[in-house]
Amino acid sequence: MKTLMMTAALALTAAGLATQTCPATGPEAPGALHADWMMVGWERREGDPDFAFATKMARYYDLKDTKGVFYDNFAPGESQLFRDAAVYGANWEGLQNAARSVLHGLTGVNEELVGTDVASTTLGLVGRIDRLDGQVIAFDGRSQLGWACVEGAWKIKHELNYAWIVEPEAIAATLGNRVADQ
Repeated sequence: MKTLMMTAALALTAAGLATQTCPATGPEAPGALHADWMMVGWERREGDPDFAFATKMARYYDLKDTKGVFYDNFAPGESQLFRDAAVYGANWEGLQNAARSVLHGLTGVNEELVGTDVASTTLGLVGRIDRLDGQVIAFDGRSQLGWACVEGAWKIKHELNYAWIVEPEAIAATLGNRVADQ
């Protein structure tokens, strides 16, 4: 009887752990999420509602435990390094909401290393920000994200993004590419 109870307890524990496993492949795996993070999460089209980070980006960031390391040399404001996802995200709201559109395209191979509870992904990208004041900012960039498996879903806990200004014509043909070049 004791052995049967221990076996049942182990089975329940294993079943509970299995429900916490994050997908290694498919649309909810880190590589696919990284592409969606850029092409859906950070996109803004004319007529879209105001960008609210906590609403639009909750799929990608752990907004219950917001601690992490978030670096972006293109971040608006005085800081490029943040230790809180909510503060980092709120920092982008002004730039997003001052834009008519923010469009992207994928340029580099989306590489990924996926473990059982952590993962790392890289992505090449371009973007174009069409500001409400008429200014156009075009950029080329690279992104590396560190993911943690949180309650059965991958969430960004570490971010390293680097972008540089380019002429809008240099990226025009790449905008909208949803699949990275191989």
